[in-house]
Parts: sequence; structure tokens; C-alpha cells
Amino acid sequence: MKPKNYQRKHLRAPFKETVLYADGNYVLKARALNISEGGLLMDEMPSFPETDDVAIMISLPQLPSLKNFSVLKMQTFAKELFQHKVIRAKAKMVRREQLSQNLDNIFRSRFGLHFIRINDQDQKHIEDYVVTFASNLIYLQTLIDSFNSDEETKIRARTLASVLGYQDTDRIAHLRAAVTNDYKSLQWL
Repeated sequence: MKPKNYQRKHLRAPFKETVLYADGNYVLKARALNISEGGLLMDEMPSFPETDDVAIMISLPQLPSLKNFSVLKMQTFAKELFQHKVIRAKAKMVRREQLSQNLDNIFRSRFGLHFIRINDQDQKHIEDYVVTFASNLIYLQTLIDSFNSDEETKIRARTLASVLGYQDTDRIAHLRAAVTNDYKSLQWL
């Protein structure tokens, strides 16, 4: 049997957090959009340092598997309660995407970064984050698919979405679209 040929080497997961990076003697911050064992996609980064590689520092939350949590436990669970692992790595830019479709984005770019130096333990922490996020995302999709079955499912779906960082919205269709997009981008796009 011929193995499937996906474009990505590693699964990736949404990671919308601040990342620190070095530019000469300065430490600057940018916003990440997603992360994988191989690298991350950065946004809100005005420019990329003029070096072959850049030192970055990531505070990576250690997500629990939320499918066995009660609704009450999920409701009292906040992002601030996640333990974090600080990851230090060197990365190089492998892709730059201009966001100049409208005036708000004219001076902004997204940068795809590939880790060129990261220790095995930190890479394992990233893998664990991605796998756990994917598991939680699949569980959220299941809840969304049975959204109208009962009130507890509705509350559980919205609470889990909030814990995973999705914006609270009145329309379940908007949440479904965002979760579906993130699920598809885990590996196949």
C-alpha cells in the first residue's frame, strides 16, 4: 500500500500566544498563530531580524485532556491555571506571507519559522501539546455535532470552546466553522 503523501511533516495546532524573539540586543514580542514540532507561524511581527537564525522563547501551556472533565470543572478551569513549559529554540524563516489585502494589514507579514535548534525534551513538550489539543478539538467537534441534543451538551461545548481559546459567540455555526478550519489545518493543508 502506498503511504499517503501529506504536505506537512508534523501535526500542528492553534497556538495564539505571545512569543519572544531576539533581534540583535533587543528582545521583541510577536504573536504566534500555530505550532508544531517543526516550527511555528508568527503574526504581528513587524519585520524579521536580518540574521540566518533567531532565538525565540515560548511559554507553552501543558493542556490536560478535557473530555473527562465535568462541566463544573471545565467552567472553573482558566488558562492561567495551565502549567507552562518555557521553550528556548533557534529558528529560521522559511516562509513570508504579506497581508496587504486591506489597509489595516499593509505593514504586517506572517512568518513561517522552522526550528533549527531545539532540544528533544522541548520538542516532546510541543508534540504533547499538539496531540492533546487535537484530542480536545475532536471532542469539541463531537459536542458541536450533538449541540441540540440537550442543555448540558450546549454548556459543555461552549465551555470547552472557551477553555481552548475560541471566542464566545452566540452562533454555533461560527464556532463550528472555526473548529472545522483548525481541524482541517492540523495536518492536511
